[in-house]
Amino acid sequence: IMTHEVATLEVPEWSIAADSILKSEPGSRQLSASPSSASLLTNTSTCNNKPKILLMGLSKAGKTSIRNVIFHKMSANETQFLDPTHKIDKIDISNKSFLDFQLWDFPGKLDISHLRDKEDTSTIEKIFVEARVLIFVIDPVEEKHSIAIDRLHGTILEAYKINPKIKFEVFIHKSDSINEDQKHDNIREMTHRINRKLMVAGLQDRILISFRSTSIYDHSIFEAMSIVCQQLLENILSPFENILNAFVSSNQMEKAFIFDLHPKIFIATDSSTFDMPTYELCCDMLDLIADMGCIYQEYEGGEERGVFSTCSVIKLNDTLLHLKQINRHLALVCIQMQQEHACTQGIVDYNFQQLKHGIQEVLKVANL
Repeated sequence: IMTHEVATLEVPEWSIAADSILKSEPGSRQLSASPSSASLLTNTSTCNNKPKILLMGLSKAGKTSIRNVIFHKMSANETQFLDPTHKIDKIDISNKSFLDFQLWDFPGKLDISHLRDKEDTSTIEKIFVEARVLIFVIDPVEEKHSIAIDRLHGTILEAYKINPKIKFEVFIHKSDSINEDQKHDNIREMTHRINRKLMVAGLQDRILISFRSTSIYDHSIFEAMSIVCQQLLENILSPFENILNAFVSSNQMEKAFIFDLHPKIFIATDSSTFDMPTYELCCDMLDLIADMGCIYQEYEGGEERGVFSTCSVIKLNDTLLHLKQINRHLALVCIQMQQEHACTQGIVDYNFQQLKHGIQEVLKVANL
């Protein structure tokens, strides 16, 4: 069994360039955080019918830190110096990424549930009508649980009234400072309190809310955002999963992911059980490939060529980590246990070509 393979792999741009994926839409204006501001009534539509994800929560909950860590590649420690968000930031997530959507980061002082009484109702409609997912971030360390739950409840009612198809995700954030038992207790408490409020409104059976513990200091925020982004790709998830299941079965793999390289978000995985250590191992391999690309980047005529030679298979004890680039934005990362009867590298390479062809056919049919 081959323990490493020298191959030419295209370097994702994010491994070299420090420029941000966060790019405000050309010609867009930032919206005022004041509920009475007239600017909130304009420029609230999504450009080119792109799906929209809303990021809401109280001040200092960690909303802006989340989007900067995931889409801007900012280190978690640097987020301590971020200024508070005072305006609604419309961010176009498409440059250097397979994902193509708008992320709206709302200031914590803006209470959508109180906007109906102060502004034209068309304002709220423009915010929610094209939204696919609403992420509400709660800081469990702060002593504002009741205020956060009330804000979440009011926002859910307004959003569901306008767009019943919108999906709700609650990130119980900054969970790195608490143990696993406290994380489960926080989720249980938040779920009980919001469900009790929805029961009073008679909506407990109509609105489904997912709660997740997250932190920017580990991979939990990337896992949570991956699940959110997968809801924008529902038309390709099932075909991707079937292709990965066949690949894992044919090559005796433990787990396989298809990653969007720039944000390090996995857009699909096989149907085997998900566990965080395996996911973290795959993410670390992506980081290693990125770092190697920065060191060994080749130049031609004074300019970066965009390709480099590196190991596409890494051996860790009895574990083989495979990374195969599918296209400019997507890569397959999978784990294989080194056994006596494990598939040879040649078989893995051949099956990967079949997987790559299948993925490209699915993307072609889906016009992605």
